[in-house]
Parts: sequence; C-alpha cells; structure tokens
Amino acid sequence: MATNAAQTALDIRNRIALVGWIFMATWFGMVMLFTWLMARDGPHPSQPAELQKGAIAIFWIIGLAAGGHVFSLPVTRFRVGADGTATLSSRTPFGRKVETFPAGSIRAVEVRADRDSDGDPYWRTVLVAKDGRERTIREGHHRPDQQEIAARLRAALPLAESPPAA
Repeated sequence: MATNAAQTALDIRNRIALVGWIFMATWFGMVMLFTWLMARDGPHPSQPAELQKGAIAIFWIIGLAAGGHVFSLPVTRFRVGADGTATLSSRTPFGRKVETFPAGSIRAVEVRADRDSDGDPYWRTVLVAKDGRERTIREGHHRPDQQEIAARLRAALPLAESPPAA
C-alpha cells in the first residue's frame, strides 16, 4: 500500500453522491418498515384502509423514481501517477467503472460555472481529454476550492497541447 501511495502524485475524491445514497437507503428502509407493519398488523382503524395503502404506494413510487436517479450518481476518485498517467474510478452502489488516461492525453482542466437547483452559483472542475471526453472531477459551491483543485491538477498532469484555433 505504501508503494502505491509513493507512486501517486495526486489523489482527488468526490463523495457528494454519498449523501444522496444514505438518504435514499434511509427512505427505502422506512418505507419497507411501514409496508411490513401494514402487512403484519393491517391498516390502522383511524383512517380508511385505501388511504393508508395509497399513501404507502405513493412513497414507494416517489422512492423508486428518486432512487433510480440518486443511485446512478457516482462517487469518483481521480489519481495522477508520478509518470503522468491518470485514472478515474467511478462507483455507484451497483457497479464500478475505471477509465485510464495515458500521459499527455488530457487537453485541459477547466472550472465551469453552473447553478444548483436553488439557483445558487455552483462550480465544477472538469477534465477535458484530447478525444473530447469530459469528466467532472470535483464540484461545489465555493469557487476558490475548485480553482485550487484545478491548479493542483494542472501542475500534476502533463497537459496535451491544444489544437490550433481554426
């Protein structure tokens, strides 16, 4: 393990998706609990059975729709080796994907402005490969943090020359 750490020039992780994963796991746990209680004890006599069963069905529908999206968001780890090769590992609860970028195959590292769901400024540090692939490495509400990450990436990566403007 120490040998691997000595050969890694930079290691950046993006764990924002974990918050959503934990929330949805809690959501499904609660919905399963209430579904089990309804199946075991039957509906509570204070309300119509159809209303209670409908409410649980709505929570299942909302959970399945939201869970499909949230569980598809990856947790990423971007590593730059001492030789300039880079590896991007993307994990979801249901799988893992690893992309390797040879030294010199990354054209640029950009900090891009965006907006979150509330309309507040949101910043993404994006890696642009020579073949046109773009991958978000880090994201957040604090621009200086994203600029610092981008500067560290630019220093660690042997960036490819950009093609001349047409």
